[in-house]
Amino acid sequence: MKILLLTHKLPFPLHDGYNLHNYHYVRELHERHEFHLVSVGHAEDLPDEIAALFQSVRVIPPPPKQQRSIPQRIVHLLDVDQVFDNDPAVFAAASEVVQREGIDVCWTSGAKMLVHSHRLGLPTLGDIADEAVKEAVADLKRARSPVRLAWALKNVLNTWRYQRKYLRHTGVCTVVSEFDRATLGRNCPRLAVRVVPNGVDADVFKPLDTPPEHPSVVFEGAMNFEPNVEGIVSFCADTLPLIRAELPELKVFIVGKNPTPEVQALGELPGVTVTGFVDDVRPWVDKASVFVCPLRRGAGIKNKILQAWAMQRPVVATPVSCGGLKLKDGVNIVVAEEPAAFAREVVSLLSDEARRVALGVAGRETVLEHYSWASRADAMEEILEQVCTEAAEKVAV
Repeated sequence: MKILLLTHKLPFPLHDGYNLHNYHYVRELHERHEFHLVSVGHAEDLPDEIAALFQSVRVIPPPPKQQRSIPQRIVHLLDVDQVFDNDPAVFAAASEVVQREGIDVCWTSGAKMLVHSHRLGLPTLGDIADEAVKEAVADLKRARSPVRLAWALKNVLNTWRYQRKYLRHTGVCTVVSEFDRATLGRNCPRLAVRVVPNGVDADVFKPLDTPPEHPSVVFEGAMNFEPNVEGIVSFCADTLPLIRAELPELKVFIVGKNPTPEVQALGELPGVTVTGFVDDVRPWVDKASVFVCPLRRGAGIKNKILQAWAMQRPVVATPVSCGGLKLKDGVNIVVAEEPAAFAREVVSLLSDEARRVALGVAGRETVLEHYSWASRADAMEEILEQVCTEAAEKVAV
């Protein structure tokens, strides 16, 4: 197949779930199919070795911020076409590639690019990964001030309307968890939705035998992403004191780029290290006794847990952190929600090396059995073929 991949940012650096998702699928499938990339960003930021995975690459610079008058801003508030950037240059570039290369199918990665793919007239895979309405509803429930409430309500309505309008043209829509499929199915009942969980590169994420720093816990992720910020701030405020009451020498590693001021302030706490950006998260994960994932909200599968599993780290996580995972509580992960229960499980693990080892081994076995990128790519390839076949059958009729 000749596949047009539309992405709202370049698949590099390989430090976040969106980039890893796109990179690994193309890496696994590029020898069997011809990929053409149209993306937003700066061409010089894409390394040659990643560009080589594509037959052609078109990179559109981000558009300058538009200066709108107050009346224009009000009009745009409820304009479903303005939920995400709708740069005509992206559609023009995609159309040119379609005409020049004879593209068979459009793979739209993430919801942001649906505003362009729906106009191309191609069989389309809507690979949105995470369903967005439930996150918008969660923000609405947390809103307290009238202004925040009105803004959150606007986001719920726009996100719902956007999905209803722009997912209709997709032959199949893919998400990473059953929970996302159920929610999307309620919002768009006629939509064909398939679940394809994310994967992890178990040859890269594996035990490194880094000298351990015990007792310690680690949390990893983009530290300007609100669910990560809220999760680790609440952990340090509500759970960490309970753990320290039993293990005052505990070290906490908070690893990830762009820490907000709230997160940076956590580094002032005794025994807490906030790293900011690191070239490689693996040594930090590898040397910690336990990986914690204290998220209070979020969608889809958490790549951070897959990576911790692959590195054979024991994981303690909240229920919302575990969406879509093949988990067995107490076997390959420990699930706890309230601060007291979470602290109790962390202390128990830190005091029991044999149990930590057993959980870590079971986690890596789970990854090897269910979450290889090769198996994920096979599933996505079958869906792409389905999208093309069904589109051809409709034309024949």
